[in-house]
Amino acid sequence: MNIKPLILSYSEMEANKLATLVINTAIKEENISDDNLYKIENNIINYNTQKINKILVSLTSKIQGYFNAIETGNVDNTDILEEYNSELLKKGVIIYLPMGYLSGSPFLAAIGPKMPLKVTLIGDVKTDIKEEVINYGLNNAILKIYIYIEVVTKSTIPFISNTQKTVVEYPIVLKMIEGKIPSFYLENR
Repeated sequence: MNIKPLILSYSEMEANKLATLVINTAIKEENISDDNLYKIENNIINYNTQKINKILVSLTSKIQGYFNAIETGNVDNTDILEEYNSELLKKGVIIYLPMGYLSGSPFLAAIGPKMPLKVTLIGDVKTDIKEEVINYGLNNAILKIYIYIEVVTKSTIPFISNTQKTVVEYPIVLKMIEGKIPSFYLENR
């Protein structure tokens, strides 16, 4: 029986869980609102790129800071990791994987000695602002503006490692824009 896929899938789930927790905490701390991020004048959208870039830089810095704290074991000042054991994180271990899990049997999944599972946070954080405009009805559009955050983590266990991406898209604007009513409408079939 090949246990490598089982270990990799488990470590990938834990790395994704930790990265999502860090990203969501950084977003919550940033307290992002759509005030002054954009203006709509004459159905033209103007973005406040200075404020948007400031938010992106701050988010990237906070996420990197949390990842560095986890990597170095300095988790005493990070309150985001309540569901993780801080003593394990100080050692760089995310969770202990029961050896029974490797049997593939749900009955044995929680028994046996436990193997430490370490997740190395590579530190590759990408943030961007994305927009999407969707036609809505005859003369309306829906504007979606969201922050795109991508984090690369690496699960490392003796003789096995796996790299995975975690992506979070955080919406900051969802607005319907009303257009002018056309004087005539011709449906092209």
